[in-house]
Amino acid sequence: MKDENIKLLIKDEYENGTSIRVLAEKYNQKVGTIKSWISREKWIKKKENTATSKKKNATTKRNHLRVVANDKETQIKSDIIDDVSKYEIMAKNGISERTYYRKKQSVRVIQIERSEKILRTISEKKYNDAEKRLSKIAEKKSKLETQFLESEKLEKEEMQLIAIKLNLLKEFERDIKIGARVIGDYRQAELEEQLADELLQQEKLEIEKAKIKKDDEKEIEKENEMIELLKKITKKVEKNE
Repeated sequence: MKDENIKLLIKDEYENGTSIRVLAEKYNQKVGTIKSWISREKWIKKKENTATSKKKNATTKRNHLRVVANDKETQIKSDIIDDVSKYEIMAKNGISERTYYRKKQSVRVIQIERSEKILRTISEKKYNDAEKRLSKIAEKKSKLETQFLESEKLEKEEMQLIAIKLNLLKEFERDIKIGARVIGDYRQAELEEQLADELLQQEKLEIEKAKIKKDDEKEIEKENEMIELLKKITKKVEKNE
């Protein structure tokens, strides 16, 4: 597994209540390294640390089972990040399609957060003068619009040239706004749309399965009714004989 993927999984588990010491042992990382990530990237705990006491055998056993479950969870998420096929993950870990999609959703959230961080860093470096550049574009657009409105008679070629320049300025303006995150993050929107589509497909699949199950139940019910009816007819015939 790539170091960056390990870091993402550590962040996810830390925020959901796993202690730094447990994470360091589990992922073979130094406690200091994890602490530096927490401090530098301002990770925030959403849940309190889970209990790790080993005073009693029962507690030790529970902790062991928890570690095994966490290892399995980590492996599933790691496989999803590494683009292992859905059916291979389901077969290897003995999980249902519903569980697979739930895990994939949590991975998508991690990927969106990572994408958000990367794009924010890029925008801060590349577009640190965005306000100045947008101001210049607005000024040039205003001059072209004034030229168009105030000129009593413009040749066709002049009008076309003004229109071309305005369109180019609008394109520059849009690119800067996207890059500098003045408007929504297109990559995040793309990932969220992909996730929504996957969840919709999952929901359709679940509805279809429920429909099939219902039809099967109806068929079984009809068969049972037919069996009961045949039993009654048989008994009646035997009685008449």
